Amino acid sequence: MPEVEIKFDCAPDAIDRLLPRVLNAPPQDRALLSHYYDTPDEALAAAGASLRLRTEAAGRTVQTLKTGLGLVRDEVEAEVAPGHLDLSWPELAGLGLAAIGPDPLAPRFSVHVRRRSGVVEAGASRIEAAFDEGEIRAGDRREVVCEVELELLEGDREDLLTLARRLAAELPLTLSLRTKSARGSDLAADRPWPRAAQVALAGGITTGEALRQALLGSLAEVAGRTRSTANDPSVEAVHQMRVALRRMRSLTLVFRRRLDEAPAATVRAGLRDLARACGEVRELDVLMAMGPSGPALDTALSEARHRAAAGLSACLAAAPARLTLLEGLLLAEAGDWPGRARNAGGAAEGLGSDLDRRWQRIRREGQAADALGPEDLHALRLRIKAFRYALAAFEAPDWRRVAPGFEAGLRKAQDALGLLNDAGMAEGVLSRLDLDPEGRRAARRLVSGLRRRGDARRALKAVDELVNGPALRFT
Repeated sequence: MPEVEIKFDCAPDAIDRLLPRVLNAPPQDRALLSHYYDTPDEALAAAGASLRLRTEAAGRTVQTLKTGLGLVRDEVEAEVAPGHLDLSWPELAGLGLAAIGPDPLAPRFSVHVRRRSGVVEAGASRIEAAFDEGEIRAGDRREVVCEVELELLEGDREDLLTLARRLAAELPLTLSLRTKSARGSDLAADRPWPRAAQVALAGGITTGEALRQALLGSLAEVAGRTRSTANDPSVEAVHQMRVALRRMRSLTLVFRRRLDEAPAATVRAGLRDLARACGEVRELDVLMAMGPSGPALDTALSEARHRAAAGLSACLAAAPARLTLLEGLLLAEAGDWPGRARNAGGAAEGLGSDLDRRWQRIRREGQAADALGPEDLHALRLRIKAFRYALAAFEAPDWRRVAPGFEAGLRKAQDALGLLNDAGMAEGVLSRLDLDPEGRRAARRLVSGLRRRGDARRALKAVDELVNGPALRFT
């Protein structure tokens, strides 16, 4: 049966403070031990499924199969004998377990949590609020779990969304779309934090469903990086956070006619604000990475970076950021846009037509690039970047054959145009620093070096090679 649930991450020391803010009665308190099963090559995970045996303190063992992603997932569960999988379920047969081969299903990792839960009355609905504290264990590797799950037991989905909005606005709860199963699989395989996977445009997938999956995958990465970057705004974390934000924003821009415009505009604005907060730190990181500029300037840049990073951490943990993530989930899941007539056709053709229109605009502007001023060249660069991110979100064999080296050409033109913008960026950043005469001299040398590096002829040549190559179409 469908499981309608919204999950949040929170700080490990927050649950005791959050419980009385959400529940009006003492919670039920249970210890849960779950073993997650898969094959050595993770065949179930590849099929978008998770299979677990969960043992409660009273000795009851429940087998659960979950499939899908997002707000609504399919769930089947039943009590079984301790330690024994029941592989006779029709739902398991539907996943093609018979085709998995000789590799046996075996425990891949376990999840140990203390769950405190209770029922919340919201509107005309009953919603279970579950607070989980514990860890995922895979061999000798460990990962902390600290989550709040809101599951609709009966009633209207809108009541669940209203409750989630209120809690996200009032409490330090960050949306999470990464399941314990996905986290455990990555931990067992010792994989780094995953980027959003490409959505395969095959097997009859519709335009609406492909875009929905891309939005959810991108949002899952943004949400996960939001919390980790707020806790540790390192150079690499800020860079990857900024890239993840731009990927998701690009989907809402390039394919905007497919979406409900009002919620899409709200999400775009929220993502833009978060990207700007990341951008302030990233600009300082870029300048600091150019090497020593003298003690005065180096110290000023380091102090400015410290202040900007603290501001970014506060921004990512604040209510507007938390609500932006939740609105992103509602954009993907709450509207009926995926099933509308214009989104009901094949994904490669539907999304490809949007890429065609975007590419033709880039091509027209690029062919007149030598007549564009700095602001228009910067705008062209942003359009190329959004197009590149939107294209990369999907895997369509026919798109990959449009022209050899096309994606490399997009990146080359984007980077060359970016170098033209670096000197202006540096001037703006350095003008805000309180520098002594030595620091100002070092700042002028730094800007001069960036101006020499930003070669307009090289940038225009990269754009010319991109837009005057073979005629391209994605449909």
